[in-house]
Amino acid sequence: MREFVRNLSLCFAVGCFGGLCYALGLWAMGHYGFTHWLGVDLAPRLSSTYLYQRIVWGGLCGLLFMLPWRSAWLLRGTALSLVPAGLLLLYLLPQRGYDYGAFMLGYMTPVVIVLACALGGIAASALLRLQGK
Repeated sequence: MREFVRNLSLCFAVGCFGGLCYALGLWAMGHYGFTHWLGVDLAPRLSSTYLYQRIVWGGLCGLLFMLPWRSAWLLRGTALSLVPAGLLLLYLLPQRGYDYGAFMLGYMTPVVIVLACALGGIAASALLRLQGK
């Protein structure tokens, strides 16, 4: 039981780190004009509220690392990042008034979301690997 709780807290912590990397990556894409270059109207402001929400969601999504996955850490981070990307594009953004896939922000919006989530997933998976898991 102790090992399970240890793994649970470790996966939540690396998920929080991944959420931070996702938030900073999405902010940087907007701040430096990458999203504008792609024709996507998505440039979040860097604030404590913006970071807090993404860090907590990242921690919850980090629990996916509890699944038994014996593949390479890069593939694991990329593949598991598709779950939060799908959650964002198919549930959370439509709840905020956008269409499915948030195409009203630009046709390349799903690409930007998947890239930002992949950045967070790969960062979380790398940190988990550095911890020996």
